[in-house]
This record gives sequence, C-alpha cells and structure tokens, in this order.
Amino acid sequence: MRNLKLLHSREHGPVQALGSPQCFCLRADQGTLLIGSEYGILELDPAIRGVMNDISLTVDGFLPEDGSGHIVGIEDLPDQESVCIATAAGDVILCNLSTKQLECVGSVDSGLTTMSWSPDQELVLLVTGQRTLIMMTKDFEPITEREIHQDDFGEGKFITVGWGKKETQFHGSEGKQAAHRKQTEVPPASSSDDGRPRVTWRGDGQFVAVSAICPQTGARKIRVWSRELVLQSTSEPIPGLEQALAWKPSGSLIASTQEKPNKHDVVFFEKNGLLHGEFTLPFQKGKAKVNELLWNLDSTILAVWLEDVKKEKNSETNTYVQLWTVGNYHWYLKQSLHFGSAEKSRLVSLLWDPEIPYRLHALCRGWHALCYDWHWSTDCSTGEESHLVANVAVIDGDKVLVTAFQHSVVPPPMCTFQLQLQQAVNQVAFHTDPTKSADLAVLDASNRISVYRVGVCFLFLSVPRFASPLITHVPNNYSPTDL
Repeated sequence: MRNLKLLHSREHGPVQALGSPQCFCLRADQGTLLIGSEYGILELDPAIRGVMNDISLTVDGFLPEDGSGHIVGIEDLPDQESVCIATAAGDVILCNLSTKQLECVGSVDSGLTTMSWSPDQELVLLVTGQRTLIMMTKDFEPITEREIHQDDFGEGKFITVGWGKKETQFHGSEGKQAAHRKQTEVPPASSSDDGRPRVTWRGDGQFVAVSAICPQTGARKIRVWSRELVLQSTSEPIPGLEQALAWKPSGSLIASTQEKPNKHDVVFFEKNGLLHGEFTLPFQKGKAKVNELLWNLDSTILAVWLEDVKKEKNSETNTYVQLWTVGNYHWYLKQSLHFGSAEKSRLVSLLWDPEIPYRLHALCRGWHALCYDWHWSTDCSTGEESHLVANVAVIDGDKVLVTAFQHSVVPPPMCTFQLQLQQAVNQVAFHTDPTKSADLAVLDASNRISVYRVGVCFLFLSVPRFASPLITHVPNNYSPTDL
C-alpha cells in the first residue's frame, strides 16, 4: 500500500549547441551526461550547469555538415576511458573525451539502425540496414552474424506428445471445425510505428530480445537470442504489436505494447515467446501512442513514454511519462509527468539511472535535461487515539483508494472507498493537526489541489480556481454536505 513520491527534481541547461539532441547516456563515474546530435556529441556537467566537452563528428566526415546525420546509439565505456558512438551511415566510433581523439573501429556499408551493449559491457549488438544482427566483443571482434527474420521458431520449440496439439484441444462453442481452421493473418504494424528494430537485454546479459517488422507480413515479431546469437524463441503472432520493448532486469518478463480494437495494452511475454498478462493504459484508442517502455534497475517501476497522436500535420503534441507499479497482481499508475506541447519541452530520450534504482533522467528537445529522484511512501493519517481512523491512501491513476483500518481490513487493490479525480493523481497528504488527521489533500498531474475533509461525513472543499473533486463508491453512511 505504498505510493511513489517525488523526493526532488533537478533541471540542467538549457545550453547553446548546434542542432537538436537525439539521444544520450550517462557517465556514472563523472556524473555527467553525454548527448548526441546531428553534428556530434556534447558532455553536460550538471554541477557547473555547463558544457565540459563539445566534440564535432563532421570534421572527420563521420556526420554530414548539412545536419542530415543521425546517431543511433551512444554508450559510455569507463574501462576504455572512451565513449562509443554508432551512426546511421554505418560507422562505429570510439571517442576519447580527454584527448578528443576519434577512431573508427568498424563500418557497415548498409548502415546501422541500432547499437546495444550488454549490461556487463562485454558484448555489443549491431542491427544493420540489411536486417542482420552482428554480435561483437567489447574489443569489436566479430563473433557471428545472423539474419533477424528466421523461419525456425528457435531452440526452445515446444515438444508435445499430442495433448498440446490443436486437434486434441477442447474448443467449446467453436466446434470441431476450429481444430482445422487456418490461423488468422496478423495485420501490418500501425502507421504510428517508426519501423525501427528494438533491442533489449535481460539483466544478467545472457539473452537479448529483438523486435522487428517482418518484410513479408509487415507485422512485428519478437525473437529471443543467446549471447552467441543462437535463436531461442519467436513470439506468437500478435495483432497490433508495437515498437516498445523492455526486458525486466530480473529476467521474468519482456514488456511491449499492443493496440487492440477498443483499447491499448501493455503486454508481457515470457522468454519462450508466449503472452503472460497485460494491463490497459488509461486513454482511448487512437488518442496517444507509446514511444518506449523502460524498467528501472530493481524491476519495481515500469516507465511508459507516451505522445499524443497528431490530429493535424502541423499541430503540436503533448509528451508525457507514466510510472507504473504492480502489487497483488494489480497495476497502479503512480505518477504522470506532463512535458507540454512546446517544441523545446518535447521529450527526446528517457533513461533510468544504471546505479540508483529510483532516479529517472529525461532529455528535452530544447537542450535541457531533467533528473527525478523518487522514493516509496506509505501515506496514512495520524492523530490522537480518540480521533484515529487509521486511513491509508493509495494512488491508482485518477483514483485514490482509501482504507479505514479502524473499521475494516481488506487486501489491496480493494479498499473501503475511493475518490475519483479528473486527472491522474501524483501525490496525497493527510493533515498534520492531530484533530484533523483524516483530512486529505490530493495533487493531480495538472497541478490542481483537491481537499477532502472527513468528519461525520465527507465535505468537499474546492480550492479557488481549481476543479471541484468528485467522489464515487462511498459507503452508505457517507454523504456529501455543504460546509
């Protein structure tokens, strides 16, 4: 029955630089950010709120001078005292930030779409423009190369003695003809899909999952590979499967998103490619798209990076991040961060800290970075024994679930009653006065405050210029009255 509370946040920048940021990574040993653009890389030091290094990649021809270049991956390599950069043109570059020396350690003629290092930084996986995977050591020695799209299922292919076959299963009202029915064709990926492959490693680095669009069907499939690029499994055909992909560091599930006829879900796959649970995102179908999913270091928080779907070609879109947690098989939306529709505030990249589990880094288009530190909090009322109701408030999206432990004890996600807000809730707080300890203030994602007072019944307090709170699922002995 915990909430995720913001401990503090910091903003770094904006800084003056050419072009616009495309991606970034952290230099954990230095506490700086490495940001890639269409002209080169820039090292931002939050301590001095300034630029430590500005290295151009156009001088040596790694990026075109007209600003049409693109960096597809950037990784800090502390053991080599360098940063590794991969460009869409196909170059893999090592840059020593002390000497600013650039070295091209490899080049792929067909170009690169993705570069992903294993968690232990012993291996690097490249996805080429010819839809192949290249696995290399940290010294950039090639290990093997494979085609992404394989006809075989993989080494984890299911072996049955007949009972698992379609012909021997019970089909209920579908009838026996269902055993011989051909599998429904999966429609192509939606127009909002950017078409790029996604790569995610398991936390121990023993397996890597790749999501890519099949050239024959136009639909996405997820394949799991070993460190030696031996195919382990292929996901079952999933209509509406989207680009976002994130392997839970603890290793149990791979998260992605699926657009269904009437809703938008975050879905989970097992290592064998089978679906294993889902939860629904709180917006109507076609209203927003999911750019990325990211697990934090200890697998307790799933960040969902969303963006409004453009209704007109030149219209501005909002970008926002939702933080989800799970408890007792129920997914709770704990935080909703809105970045607005202004071009400079639009989110470009998102990253969990590799060493601090509850630190989230965000990079915006206007060359400024944000850092959020979160912590767990149990929000409960306190007071004198005669007034003690022992209320506990749990944030669940746009609802606050309240349980009065003086009167009942119910397992979450059940509760005594719930408060319905008009926006997603980010924080709740009980009154500190012992005689009013059950009074509750609620801060939502649009920075509006709603205040609730508990006495004989609930009283509604509307903070000036803020929307009046709503309340639902109230027990019969609770009724709203005027002050």
